[in-house]
Amino acid sequence: MSATLGTGNGAKPSKTPNPYFISPKNPKNVHHIAGIPVEFPYKPYGTQLSFMYRVISTLDRAQKDGHCHALIESPTGTGKSLSLLCSTLAWQKNYKINNIKGILSQSIPDPEAVTDPLGHGGGFIPETQPSTSSIPSSSISEPPQNAANSKNKKKMLAPTIYYASRTHSQISQVIREYRKTSYRVPMAILASRKHYCTNPHVSKENIDEECKLLLSQEEGCSEFKNMHKVKCHPSVQKGGCHEAHDIEDIVKIGQVVKGCAYYAARSMADDAQLIFCPYSYIINLVIRGAMDVDIKGAIIVLDEAHNLEDIAREGGSVDLEEDALHKLQMELHQLKMIKADVYQPLSEMIMNLISWIEQTKSKLEATNESKHYFSSWTGDKAVRQLQEANISQQFFPVLLECATKAIRAASDTESDVLHLSGMSVITLEGCSLH
Repeated sequence: MSATLGTGNGAKPSKTPNPYFISPKNPKNVHHIAGIPVEFPYKPYGTQLSFMYRVISTLDRAQKDGHCHALIESPTGTGKSLSLLCSTLAWQKNYKINNIKGILSQSIPDPEAVTDPLGHGGGFIPETQPSTSSIPSSSISEPPQNAANSKNKKKMLAPTIYYASRTHSQISQVIREYRKTSYRVPMAILASRKHYCTNPHVSKENIDEECKLLLSQEEGCSEFKNMHKVKCHPSVQKGGCHEAHDIEDIVKIGQVVKGCAYYAARSMADDAQLIFCPYSYIINLVIRGAMDVDIKGAIIVLDEAHNLEDIAREGGSVDLEEDALHKLQMELHQLKMIKADVYQPLSEMIMNLISWIEQTKSKLEATNESKHYFSSWTGDKAVRQLQEANISQQFFPVLLECATKAIRAASDTESDVLHLSGMSVITLEGCSLH
């Protein structure tokens, strides 16, 4: 199943709910909405009940039809973030319980054990494999190479919730709301190295490049080697003081244990059932592929969705420097000797793009059009211009797949194979998406 929920603010403000209200008759403040028990930290208003009903109805329909989308609006001050978290987490919890019940109901004991229990294992049900599918993935400690298996088990148990917002400050606000709820599931926050890096010797100005360069060296990064100390820190485990954590909490832990908060957060996302991230991790195909964000069958929440149009426009725009293209082409030319199936198509694309820029520049100079600050094209003309550079719609999926592999290779910290530099990765991301 796949569900997308977009939320936005309405025009009219509303009273802030009383966070201290707890009903003596209902100490957990459990409200049955659309057949699902939802725990809410205080007595909900009618608008909140209606909001949560719409969310749960959307998720029910997604489960039934395979996918469903909803655009839900609520006035400022009605606690929509809290309502959204409680309803989606309640639905996820209910899905998980029903899934486990279904798994257990399929286990049928030996019929002869009824008449002769001692002769047939005392009536216990023999298992052909360990029943890890009924155990939350947060309680299973797995090595990094089993991350894919861990994700599959997590998906079998319940859909992952991706909660996306525009800025990290907005994500911090949502996490403060999450802390008010009674729900606690394995969580993670995806963010850039600029937000997470704890190595004092790495410059923040060119952090991606310096990080990858440091990891490629023989001595490596001491912070990266201690990544597991951050991920396995007691405070972020179940019942810990930072079980519901923010970026700053993970960074502080990283500073204390001298571990890498960035790669710890990425590793935590493998087992997480609730993942907070910026819009780009969902919308940007290359970033999604390079960060191994799999949204298939997931619950996607796009908070403050009125920003989405601008984000999509920004995501479809790029500024390319000619020098950066030449640097990328030089690296691709070298790498295609090592792995032609990935780097050869990319090298040809960039070479064609550079040639097209040179030809277009000459035409502009010949017609005096270069005096204009910009030129605007219709969509059809832009497509024709790209076709002149041998970049066609039919060939684009191949380029996108190659670009994703190249960027992922540059992000692989455990590989000794040559890869693109950080600046070239940024240039390639722009070329591949726009």
